[in-house]
Amino acid sequence: MVLQAKEKMKRFEEVLKKIYNYPQFEVFLFLILLSIGIFIRAFHFGTSPIGIHQDEAMAAVDAKALLEYGTDRFGMRYPVHFTAWGNSQMSVFLSYCMIPFIKVFGYSITTIRIPLLIISSIGLAMVYVLGRKAGGVKLAVAFSLMTIACPWHYMQSRWSIDCNMFPHMFLIGVCLLLIGIGKKRYLYISMIFFALCSYCYGIANYSVPLFLFFMAVFLCCCKKVNIKEIIISIVIYVLLVLPEFLTMFINMFGLESIETPFFTIPYFQESERSHDILFMNFSWDQLLYNIKRMFAVVWCKEDTSVVNAIETVGPLYDVTVVFFIIGLFAMIGKCKKTISLEKRLPYIAILAWLVMGIWVGVVTRSVTIHRINIIFYPIIMIASIGIVWCIEKWRLLMVPIGAIYAAYALSFAVKYFGEWSDISRIYYYETYLNALEYAETLPCDYYYIAPDPQGVGEKKVGEILTLFSHEIDALYYQGKSNMQKGVELLPFEERYHFEDVTRENLNENINKEVVYIVHAENLELFSEEEYVIDSFYDTYYVIQKK
Repeated sequence: MVLQAKEKMKRFEEVLKKIYNYPQFEVFLFLILLSIGIFIRAFHFGTSPIGIHQDEAMAAVDAKALLEYGTDRFGMRYPVHFTAWGNSQMSVFLSYCMIPFIKVFGYSITTIRIPLLIISSIGLAMVYVLGRKAGGVKLAVAFSLMTIACPWHYMQSRWSIDCNMFPHMFLIGVCLLLIGIGKKRYLYISMIFFALCSYCYGIANYSVPLFLFFMAVFLCCCKKVNIKEIIISIVIYVLLVLPEFLTMFINMFGLESIETPFFTIPYFQESERSHDILFMNFSWDQLLYNIKRMFAVVWCKEDTSVVNAIETVGPLYDVTVVFFIIGLFAMIGKCKKTISLEKRLPYIAILAWLVMGIWVGVVTRSVTIHRINIIFYPIIMIASIGIVWCIEKWRLLMVPIGAIYAAYALSFAVKYFGEWSDISRIYYYETYLNALEYAETLPCDYYYIAPDPQGVGEKKVGEILTLFSHEIDALYYQGKSNMQKGVELLPFEERYHFEDVTRENLNENINKEVVYIVHAENLELFSEEEYVIDSFYDTYYVIQKK
C-alpha cells in the first residue's frame, strides 16, 4: 500500500512539473490563490467585527477633517503625526489612505476599513512574489496558503488600526529591494515604501533603519550594489522620512512645532510615547520582561485582547511553531550552501526581517500582537519553508499537513463568525454606537453622554465615538462654527457633555431639552412617569423627558 501511494505521488509530481513549465498556468495559479484570499477576507466585510474600535473612529474622524478642511480635527494643517489622544499619538498614513474612499463611497464603518483590506490583499500578492524568488512556485504556493489561513493576517485585514499598515508596506519594500538587485530603479522605489513605514507606525523609526543598514552592508560586501547606489537610496529614504524623524526630535527636546505650507511637524506637550521604548528608560528587569512577553505573545496566546486575536486560537496555529523551527534550520542550511547569491538573498532578507522583529519585541514595552505585528510575516514564511522541506523529504506528509491546517482554518472560521463575533460586539462598542445613533434622531439642545464605554477610566473614548457616530464637523468641534450638518446649534462644548449623569445634572436641566445616554447603573435616577426610556440590550439607555 505504501509503495503504491509513493508511486502515485511520484506520478502526480511529474504531472505537476510539466504543468509548471507553462507560464500561463503559474499566472492562473497566482490569481486563484489571490482571489481565494481576497474573497474570504471580504466575506461579510464591514459587519464582522460589528461596531467600531476607538482607534478606528479616531483615524476616521481625522480623515474626514483632512478631506473637508486639510486639517486634523484639532485644526492642525496636514500633520505628519496625529495628536490623537493627547498623551499618546497616532500615525497618519492610514487616515490619509481613507480620504479617497470617504470621498467616493461616503463616511461609514465599511468605507474606513477598505484601506486595510486592500493593503492586506497586496500583502497576499507580495508573499507569493517573495516565495517565488526564494524557492520557486512550490514555495510561493506554500507562502500564499499559509498567509491566507493565518489568523493574524485574516483578523488584521478586517478592521482599521494605523499600525497594521506597517508589515504590509515593509513587505512591499522587501520585495522591491530584492527585485532592485537586478533592476536598480526598483531599489530606489523600495526606499519609498520603507520610508512610508514610519508614517504607518512609530516602531518603524527604530527598526526599519537597522534592517536597511544590514542589507546595505551585506549587498555592498557582495558587490551587488555600489556606494553611489547606496547614497542615492539613503537620500531618497532620508528625504521622505525626515518630517517624521523631526517630529521625534522636537518632542524629545521640547522644541516648537514646525509649520510649512504643505504639512506640520508637531510638538506634543503631553506626549508619553517615549515611555514605550526600553532604551529611553532602561532597566534589566524590563529587558527580561520584554523578552518573556514577546515569546508569550507570539507563541503562547498571551495577548488576550479580543480585537487582536481569538483567545483560544492566538495569532498563529499551535502546530506552526514546529514547522517554524524546522524551517529556521533549513534556511540557515540553505544560506551556508554554495548556491548562488541571488538564491540566498531572499533567505537572508527574511532572516534579517525576523531579527528586526525580535528587536522590536525586546525594546518595546509590553508588546501586544499589533505592536509586534512586523514579526508575523517572517514567521509565516519560515514555517512555510519548514513545511516544504518536510514534504520534500517525506512526500506523503502533504496530506496530513494539509488536513491539519484545513481543520485549524475551519475551526478558526467557525469561532470568528460565531462566538468571537458575539464577544467582539462589546469591544467594538456596538450597543454604545446604537444608542448614539438613536439619540441623534431625537430633538434636543443638549446631550449628556456616558463617557467611558470601556469602564476603565478612558473618558475620551466616548467623545471620539460620538464624533464618529454623529459625523461632527471639524470646525464645529473646534468652536469655530455653530453649523453642524447645515443646522445652527449651540457650540459643541455647550451641546455635548461627556459625563455620567447625577441628581444635580437632572435638577439643573429640568427645563431644558436634554437627551441622556446612561449606563444601566444610572437608570435608577429616572422614573418612567417622567421620562421616555429606550433600552439598548439592557446596557445603555437613551432617555428624554416626556
